[in-house]
Formats: sequence, C-alpha cells, structure tokens
Amino acid sequence: MECKIYFETKYILLTDGKGTKKNETYSICCNKSDILQAIKELKRTNSEFIVLYNENFNELLSLFKSNFRYIEAAGGFIKNEEGEYLFIFRREKWDLPKGKLEIGETPEVAALREVSEETGLQKVVEKNYRCSTWHTYELHDEQILKQTYWFNMEAKKQKKSTPQLEEEITELQWIAPNNFPKVLSNTFPSIVEVINAK
Repeated sequence: MECKIYFETKYILLTDGKGTKKNETYSICCNKSDILQAIKELKRTNSEFIVLYNENFNELLSLFKSNFRYIEAAGGFIKNEEGEYLFIFRREKWDLPKGKLEIGETPEVAALREVSEETGLQKVVEKNYRCSTWHTYELHDEQILKQTYWFNMEAKKQKKSTPQLEEEITELQWIAPNNFPKVLSNTFPSIVEVINAK
C-alpha cells in the first residue's frame, strides 16, 4: 500500500514497498522522530517528494497521523448528462466541492450534503467511491492532516446553480474533459489526483 500526503505542492509518500518503484530511494521509518525529520527535510530541500517506508503500512500511517490533528472530509466528482464535470472556483483556484464530515456522518452522506450546499445542485446521485486524497495545512498554529474521500456522482445540468459565497466560491462551471487542461494548470495537486484517478 501507499499514500501520498501533500505539503502544498510537495509530498511525502508513505509505503510498505509493495508496488512502489524500485528505483526510488526511501527512508525506513520506525518512530515519530523519523517522520518529523522527513517533514523538516522536505521543507528545507528542493526535493519534490520524500518516500518513507515501513513494512507495516497501518503502523506507518498511524505514526504519521500522530503528528497532526486528523480531519476527515468528503466531496464529489460530478458528471452531467452531457459528459461534463462540475468544478468550483474558490480563492483563485479551480477546485471540487467538498467539506468536513459532521459528527456521526458517513463520508457518502457528507459528500452529498457538501455538494448540495456548495453548488445548489438538486438530486445529486452518488455512484461509487473514487479515491482518497491527503494534505496538510496550518490553522491557528495547529498542524492539520486532512483526508478527503471522493465519490463519483451524477446530476442533471441546471440552468442556474448557486455558488456558496460564504465558502468563498465565486463561480461554478461544467467543464468537458477536453477542457481539463485549463483546470489542471490552476488547481491543487490533490485535485489533479482526483481527476486522474481510475
């Protein structure tokens, strides 16, 4: 197993070695100080990524999570009847509708709620799980690790949709796959992962 965790545009790849390219150099990770050292190294150098290895992937992920406040979120990759996908424009970047899970919510329920709240879309249908993305950020001097569960969804194209302005969403746009390059040139690495997921 492996998991890519973003620090802005750089990332740390956690792996148990199965499926990871053999020519990548990696550091064996056994404790929290190994992780803290890797984070420091990633921020300090020009390296795009660092690979951390432990044959027990769950132990490695737990060690990594213990350095952060862990938050779960969920969102949708929404397709309409014309084969276009709905993107939102928030804080000068293309993004996908998503948000934090509320207490007791499943990722599926949270994804549908957030999509409806952020886009005003009615009758959104969740089809299946697409992928998970991970990224870190700082909030009020606290280090946050966010896992976002993404779902394939379908919805009819509405003549008028309402972006959630209080979430700093200024535009909603249905975009055909042949126009994805405009999104890919101005979005987050984790959103690129969602678009490219199989």
